[in-house]
Amino acid sequence: MNRKIKKIYFSNKELTEDDYHKSQLKLILEGSTAGIIFALTVGTFLTGFLRYLGASPQYCAIIGAVPQLGCILQLISPYVFERLRQRKFLICICAFIFRFSVGTIIFVPFLVQGKKMILIIIMIIYTLAFMVAGFVTPGLNNWTLTVAPKHGRGRFLAIKDITAMLCVSAISIVVSKILDYYKLQGNIMIGFGIMFSISLLISIFDFILISQVGEPLTHHEIIKEPLVNLIKRPLQDSKFRKIILFLSIWNFAIQFSVSFIPIFMLSTLGLGYSFISIVTVLSNVVSMFATYLWGKLADATTWFLLLRINGLIIAACYLGWTFVTNDNAKALVPVVQILLISSNGAFNMASNNLQFDLAPVMGKTAYLGVTAAVASVISFLGAILGSVFSKVAQSIEINILFHTISNLQISFFITSVLLITAILIFKHIREIL
Repeated sequence: MNRKIKKIYFSNKELTEDDYHKSQLKLILEGSTAGIIFALTVGTFLTGFLRYLGASPQYCAIIGAVPQLGCILQLISPYVFERLRQRKFLICICAFIFRFSVGTIIFVPFLVQGKKMILIIIMIIYTLAFMVAGFVTPGLNNWTLTVAPKHGRGRFLAIKDITAMLCVSAISIVVSKILDYYKLQGNIMIGFGIMFSISLLISIFDFILISQVGEPLTHHEIIKEPLVNLIKRPLQDSKFRKIILFLSIWNFAIQFSVSFIPIFMLSTLGLGYSFISIVTVLSNVVSMFATYLWGKLADATTWFLLLRINGLIIAACYLGWTFVTNDNAKALVPVVQILLISSNGAFNMASNNLQFDLAPVMGKTAYLGVTAAVASVISFLGAILGSVFSKVAQSIEINILFHTISNLQISFFITSVLLITAILIFKHIREIL
């Protein structure tokens, strides 16, 4: 057993071209399993489960920002990963703990009495799970990019995202049909049980897949310096610090209102799971083609251009949510969501690659980790302030262009203004880098 574990997780063999090719295929498949787990345990499905348990919109907004809060551990993880020549075992174990544990929240209502205590336990499990996710993400992202082909990386990542979108879309449609069926039967808890069971089973398969991905040997010198120095270096890097500033403002703006989108669709607009999932599938279909084209554009131009274009589209989408009503929801929601989802994937791809390219080879994991940690703290602050604002502004209505908007839509409007501000700052950053 020890010999087998050593062979899988602690191999000292250089990866061959065939090993790289097989690992890239495994990464594409693993991206799909990870995407399915994430889709089933966050966003609309999670919000529906929590609302069924009696959670308030403010609670849903805060727990929706927990994934960002978990990134705070990315301040510590570089200190660990930069001292390891072989990181695969730690990454695989942490990824499994995170992805398996988020599915276990389905058992809480059966094991704990009282709505308040149930929601507290779910918050604790969810927070701990995403703390582990935050810890492992820099190492996982760095591992993925070292296995990805050096030439045509944009195309590879686009194919990886497209495959994940196909799988997530298929599972989302099936799960939404299950939830709507049991909702009509008056026993939606069975539907949620099936949904989380799927997540738990796929998390096991995901662990098997990621364990089969090869790990390139580390040839550069292992960094052995104090944690404080690892954290300070990215912050003292004048060029990289500007990227941290931009992403902090961007994530603050997004988290200010993003968690209210599922609540707005389910509660305010009264849309069903099936309609929302169909819109998501359409969004993913468009996103598949868009991501491939964005990837080719990035290879032909720069990640800066890709990020700026998609950033403007995302800002426009949040502005669009301001004008969605019960009367026009069936027409506007698909348009806004298709543009938003297809642009989010390209934006994240550009952001990750931009950070990866600008960070030095030595200490790259530290740079990526510090960036995510700083942005996550600001993001969670955005979620808290957004939650407080939505409650304070609960009775406020504002007329814009002969259209009355409520508290949640005011939050969307504020987000759009902040995103446009971030894009203007990013334009200035691009000119001086």
